[in-house]
Amino acid sequence: MTLLDECPPEALFAFFFQVRRAFLHIHRSLVGASRPMAQLRAAIWQSVFTHDLRRYRRCLFARMGEITTLITGESGTGKELVAQALALSRHLPFDVRRGVFAGTPGQLFFPLNIAALSPTLVESELFGHRRGAFTGALADRAGWLEVCPAEGTVFLDEIGEVDASIQVKLLRVLQSRGFQRLGESEPRRFAGRIVAATNRDLEAEIRAGRFREDFFFRLCGDQIAAPALREQLADNPADLALLVGVIARRLVGETEAPAVADEVLTWIHRELGAAYAWPGNFRELEQCVRNILLRREYRPRSATGRRDGAPDWDAIFAAGSWTAEQLLAHYCRSVYARTQNIEETARRLDLDRRTVRAKLAAAVPPTA
Repeated sequence: MTLLDECPPEALFAFFFQVRRAFLHIHRSLVGASRPMAQLRAAIWQSVFTHDLRRYRRCLFARMGEITTLITGESGTGKELVAQALALSRHLPFDVRRGVFAGTPGQLFFPLNIAALSPTLVESELFGHRRGAFTGALADRAGWLEVCPAEGTVFLDEIGEVDASIQVKLLRVLQSRGFQRLGESEPRRFAGRIVAATNRDLEAEIRAGRFREDFFFRLCGDQIAAPALREQLADNPADLALLVGVIARRLVGETEAPAVADEVLTWIHRELGAAYAWPGNFRELEQCVRNILLRREYRPRSATGRRDGAPDWDAIFAAGSWTAEQLLAHYCRSVYARTQNIEETARRLDLDRRTVRAKLAAAVPPTA
């Protein structure tokens, strides 16, 4: 039996439309030739279609909304882009009688940044409220969980910041799909998919008593880790030019982008060097491009307060605060900045090249 056997024409049409959308959104939003980015795109593809496309086509295409995805990664690594790619790649049934798909992909993504709102407003945005449920509730309002259709996705950004009382209510949604508006008792049902993201260590939050363990296990039925920019560049330094080019095209258009990209890359290599760890990840790189476009310079925030991001070695040795692993990681970056070659860096340091790659991808060491 092949993937397409006994498949009605409308189902086949919907399936190929989904594959096309998934390929477009995953590869257009998440660029880079490095291994970490290739692994990220593969992970998103599996979150959409699973590892078994035949099984997905037979029975899972209409059930994927029941699986919650947790996206982890440092701040600025593009976790919302991952969530959008997931949401815009979902299966949309085709209505033969009306000749349309069930929903427009771009209108089926419902994001909520939990860290930006008070607990009451988070509840109102998610669950909706009845008039008079709290101060300022002047009319009945439907929340994202009610508005979101079966083909839609509710994205809970910064889920690690969610209040304990809301964790209990969201746990119920994940377990039974049921919820109620604030101020009323009428049961309602959530039909879509939930995707959450965090830059926190949720297991540490559980140990500290700030995050429910049962809620965590409901969230992580599917997990995707967004790589840091330093990990991408350690594997493939050429990704820097690719990413700068993408940002430049967004800012100034196709015609002017090559000149802007050249100017930015020249400045980065001259002032920051190839070993710069980009602690703010892709978001920091975007800011760097904007600053150079406007002022021909960029002043990065560094943990040490030094403009070039280099550590204050006198203070570090005086404090004795770094481990040998942290010292070696930074020294690898320093040598790589001069050689621009992993093989040569490994030769100079008498290390295996895989060790050098790992050290280049390591986190920025703490300050003294």
